[in-house]
Amino acid sequence: MSEIITVGVAQIRCSTSPAVLRTILGSCVGICIYDRVKKIGGMAHVLLPTSQKTNPNPEKYADTAIPLLVKELLRQGAKKENLSAKITGGASMFKFGANVLLGQIGDRNIEQTRTELEKLGIAILVEEVGGNMGRVIDFYLEDGRMKVKAGGQEKIYYKV
Repeated sequence: MSEIITVGVAQIRCSTSPAVLRTILGSCVGICIYDRVKKIGGMAHVLLPTSQKTNPNPEKYADTAIPLLVKELLRQGAKKENLSAKITGGASMFKFGANVLLGQIGDRNIEQTRTELEKLGIAILVEEVGGNMGRVIDFYLEDGRMKVKAGGQEKIYYKV
């Protein structure tokens, strides 16, 4: 049985095969990054798109958590050229008018996540983002697959 490592809101976690990284998402975005050769992976659970000076937690924001996650993966032996990403989450969980900033937080999280991964040169192989339902994700470090449960259905993404 593989160890299940829970990744909470505003946290990053890294591990190696055969661990499974798990989180629950609403408007937050889960970023799974994997070295397919070394079988090292990590997950960031970002709450907001960009960091603010009033909150010193870099794991909370896409613009600081993603570079931090990559740095930790490289420290653990991953090679940048072997890294790829899968992203999920960013749902619109509440009914707000189109001009309400909070109602767009999921979309803003998705866009900032894409921007940060592009800056780092890490390809996004799978996106399951948006919508209006929360998700539970399991990221299997033995082979890089990601299982997403939402609305009573389950999907598995194998592309690495």
